[in-house]
Amino acid sequence: MEARVDIYKHEARNLLLILSGRFESIVGAAALMTALPLYVLDLTNSGTIMGLVTMLELIPRLFILPFGGVIGDRVNRKWWMVLMDELHGILILSIWFLSLKNKINLATLMFFIIVSSIIDGLFSGPTAAMFGDVVKKEHMKLATSLNAVSRNFGNIIGPIIGGMLYGRYGFSNVLLITGLLYIFSGITEMFILYQFEPRHRKLNFLFEVGEGIKFVWSHTGLRFLFLFAVVLNFLASPLFMVVFPYLSRVTFKFSAQQYGVLQVFATIGAMLGNFAIIFLLRKASSKTLIVSGLAFQSTLTIFFSVLILPPFGISRVAVFWIFAIAVFLISFFNVLVNIPVNANLQILVPSQIRSRVFSVLEFLATCMMPISSFLYGFILDKLNPLWFFFSVNLLTAVTVVTFIIKAPQEAYEPKASYQTEEVI
Repeated sequence: MEARVDIYKHEARNLLLILSGRFESIVGAAALMTALPLYVLDLTNSGTIMGLVTMLELIPRLFILPFGGVIGDRVNRKWWMVLMDELHGILILSIWFLSLKNKINLATLMFFIIVSSIIDGLFSGPTAAMFGDVVKKEHMKLATSLNAVSRNFGNIIGPIIGGMLYGRYGFSNVLLITGLLYIFSGITEMFILYQFEPRHRKLNFLFEVGEGIKFVWSHTGLRFLFLFAVVLNFLASPLFMVVFPYLSRVTFKFSAQQYGVLQVFATIGAMLGNFAIIFLLRKASSKTLIVSGLAFQSTLTIFFSVLILPPFGISRVAVFWIFAIAVFLISFFNVLVNIPVNANLQILVPSQIRSRVFSVLEFLATCMMPISSFLYGFILDKLNPLWFFFSVNLLTAVTVVTFIIKAPQEAYEPKASYQTEEVI
């Protein structure tokens, strides 16, 4: 217990360093994720290829997550975070070097995406678990909101950099900036003060993954919440990873800069949502925030997808502003769902199993996304994308309404006894 108290004495310093390190890599990642779909679409002009690339971003990460979870509960989470950021930076700079020699093609790009996805999968669980080790319980919701604000601010700057660099100077410059930012992120994180308590139990990978699964499945609220997440991510996530870039770039032919601006509107909405929680909604219950966030999101997505349907014949300029307002509002209300859920998980899942649990939860939430991403890309090449966009939003709304009606109280506020259960 004494080691934990010592860490809490450095809470402000550690939080600042974590936020700074994450901010640097998020700016680079957001720039790259803005330029990458544009580069792929400019190369191929194919929704099917776009769906395939998105699937390659997800599948390796998905299968490596359980390994990352087990590793994250056994290694020093600080140094693991540093190592993964440095490896990511080196990988991106290697691809940048190839691009200077005009040796980058679709096959090279796919290899890069696969390796990058593996690094992300190894990075995700341990890093998410570490956050709860350095922040006091009573500060967790505030710290989670600040973390989200930092992330959203990075996502404001990143798309601007990605869109401008790609539009004016090409993809190679986006790779250079992103690689350097990952390197700087790892250097920043080296100065975090962190107490590592090694586990001496013999490694049994399947048993330890099973502990994480058992923890999730034995609690009704977590089980219901993440079964819902599987269905929701299957339906909704590819809308923003595949369909939205396709509509923006192919259907309405927005420029790279315009696409970047839309990403900025989304992140500004998310940032204001976090400020709303910090200054206005701190005393609101988790259930109130989650239900209202889901309800407003579903209503808005249906409304805006109806407005852009062919019968209305809205101009391209009007569609751009409809998209801008839509992503702003949807991102705002999405925060009302994510912050209370993430804060509760940090508090209620014991540290010695937290990395595995977070990896299991992420696995459950994303396991269907590769299939739906490829499926959506294929459908985009066969059907009218606007009617398809509306249909999926309608089906998503039905799923959300079902969740709101059926979800048990534990899905919103897990029992406080979770945190005291004994975990080996």
